[in-house]
Amino acid sequence: MVSDSAVILVLRDAERASSKPLLLRKLLFSPAAAWLRRNLQRAGVARFFVVAEPDLLEETAACFPEDAEVCSALDGALEARLIAFAAESQGKVVTVTRPVFLNGDACRELTEEEFITPAGDPMGVYRVEAEDLTQGGIDGLVGSEYYSPYQEEGVALLEREDGLQLAKMMANGENLRRLLQNGVEMLDTGSVYLDPDVEVGAGTLLLPGTMLRGHTVIGEDCEIGPNSMIRDCVLGDSCVASNSHLTGATFGSRVNIGPFAYVRPGTHVGDGCKVGDFTELKNASLGAGTKIPHLIYVGDADVGERCNFGCGSITCNYDGNEKLHTTVGNDCFIGCNTNLVAPCTVEDGAYTAAGTTLTDLAPKDSLVLSRLRPTVKEGWAAAHRAKKNP
Repeated sequence: MVSDSAVILVLRDAERASSKPLLLRKLLFSPAAAWLRRNLQRAGVARFFVVAEPDLLEETAACFPEDAEVCSALDGALEARLIAFAAESQGKVVTVTRPVFLNGDACRELTEEEFITPAGDPMGVYRVEAEDLTQGGIDGLVGSEYYSPYQEEGVALLEREDGLQLAKMMANGENLRRLLQNGVEMLDTGSVYLDPDVEVGAGTLLLPGTMLRGHTVIGEDCEIGPNSMIRDCVLGDSCVASNSHLTGATFGSRVNIGPFAYVRPGTHVGDGCKVGDFTELKNASLGAGTKIPHLIYVGDADVGERCNFGCGSITCNYDGNEKLHTTVGNDCFIGCNTNLVAPCTVEDGAYTAAGTTLTDLAPKDSLVLSRLRPTVKEGWAAAHRAKKNP
């Protein structure tokens, strides 16, 4: 039976009392604790009991599942909580008492029922009988079965001088191999960087300079990069994201993004949309088939399906005191250099002419114009130049 529980200590080293615990030091973009947690999860561990420094409880909890039990090292009920956790565990419990990185193979071996104790010095990674934990509490975390840092591949003791750098190399390399085995394509594995929770579908091509961070999920048959940073986003199948920064947004399938697009949190982009070059979206919703090709800002807005925004058009969502909302219906055409001054509404099928500033309502199927009729002064330019060259 695979060990289903783990106890992990995220504590400062006595010699580094003024710095963060080594497990909260980042390997690439995420703390080492997040990498350790993810590899243990892939090896079958589902329950976590974490002991952390009192001032770092929130930061530590962010590295573990929401249902993990994260306790302060100074909690007076710590011993009782650990014993209760162990009582609900089956078989042996993985315990990590020193800061360490374990790759996927090491985690799988660690959680197996049969375990061979290697020779060498203990490194603080053990398998302990749940019954021993219920009887020994904190003192029972150290068992007789452990890994040696000098004989096991895929293990980096972070306390060693070269431990963090070795762990960084192993962490990213392991993630890359995992995706390659699942049918993801890369032109240059040395220029692609991934967080531990990133998932990418088969047939997707990751081009050089791609960085996928946080809880990002990419669908199948996409093309990401070159030089794209995507964080905490979901992209459907057959999307393209070139030279773009995307954060906290969701995208449907067949969305064309960039180059040089900037998409901020709270944005949802529907199927078949285009978010073009030098375009910024923030807290906006785009319906399927809407095109926002270039040099456009849409913020705090709901935009319907099959709309088209002309170059230079923007939503004016901030009046200096508060953010205000814009609504655009289906099948609308927003002309070049249109200013949609929130709060305002463009109803289904309405057009705004180039250069329009809309401050209230564009009725359904209407055309809104707000241009001044041009005044032509014949010969004015020549007379003006003559002033400089009498």
